[in-house]
Amino acid sequence: MISLIYWCIDKHNGITIAADYTVSYFLNQTVKNIVCEPRPWLKDARLHIDPVARKSATGYSFPSGHTVTAASCFGGIAVWKRNNKLVVCLMGLLTLLTAFSRNWLGAHTIYDVIAALFIACVGIFLVNCFSFWFAAHQDKDYLVCIIGIVLSVCILIILQFKPYAEENPYPLITDCYTACGMQCGFLAGWFFERRFVNFSVEGTKLQKIIRFIVGIVILLSLYMLGSKIFGFMGNHMAHFVKYFLMFFIMLFVYPLIFSKIHNRKQKTE
Repeated sequence: MISLIYWCIDKHNGITIAADYTVSYFLNQTVKNIVCEPRPWLKDARLHIDPVARKSATGYSFPSGHTVTAASCFGGIAVWKRNNKLVVCLMGLLTLLTAFSRNWLGAHTIYDVIAALFIACVGIFLVNCFSFWFAAHQDKDYLVCIIGIVLSVCILIILQFKPYAEENPYPLITDCYTACGMQCGFLAGWFFERRFVNFSVEGTKLQKIIRFIVGIVILLSLYMLGSKIFGFMGNHMAHFVKYFLMFFIMLFVYPLIFSKIHNRKQKTE
C-alpha cells in the first residue's frame, strides 16, 4: 500500500505514511525489549495460541507488533484522507480488526494491543510535527539522516547488550535488527532520493500499473529470498540487511530506475 501511494499516487503522503510505519515500529520494538513481557501462553498454561499465528509471534509480547503496523499504516492513510469519512472509518475498522485478531488468536493480551495503538498514535504525531518543522528547514535533510541513523544504531546496540532474564535471548532480539534496518533504510533512501532523483508520480495509467507491478515483484522477491541470500551473515544481520535494502530500494533505487526510463522515453519522443 505504501509503495503504491509513494510511486504512483502521492509521493509526499507516501513518504509520510512510510515514516509513520518505520518510526512507530521502531518505537514499539524498543519498548518490547525494555519491558520484556512474555507471551500470554508462556505466563498461563491455560491459554493457547493459534498454531499458524505462533509462527509470526516473534519476540516479546508487549506491545503488539502487528497492531502497531496496522495502526501506523492505516492511521497514516486516515490522516492523509481525513476529509473522506468513508476512508477514515474503513482505516479505523481495519486497525481495530487487526488488534482484535491478535487477542482472538491468543498472540497478545488486551494491554499489548492498546499500548501498540497508543505508540502508533505517538509515531504519527511525531512524524507530522517533524513535517511542519522540516517544511522550513529542508536544507537540514543530511542532519536528519545522520542523526536518525546514529540514534537508531545506538538504541540497537543498547538493546543488544542489555541484560535479559532468558538464558538465550538471541531469537528475542532479531526484530530489533529488523526495526533498525527499516529505519536506516528509510532514512538513507529518503535522503538520496531527495538529493539525486526527486522523481515525479506523473505518467499514464498503464505506466503506473507497470511501475507498481514491477516494483512489487522486486520487493516481494527480496522479502521472500532475503533471509536465505544474506543468511551467511547470521539471523540478526540478515534481517537488518534485508529490511534496509527493502526500504532503500523502495524509496531510492527503484524510483531512480523508473524515472531514468521515463526521462529517456521523453527525450526520444
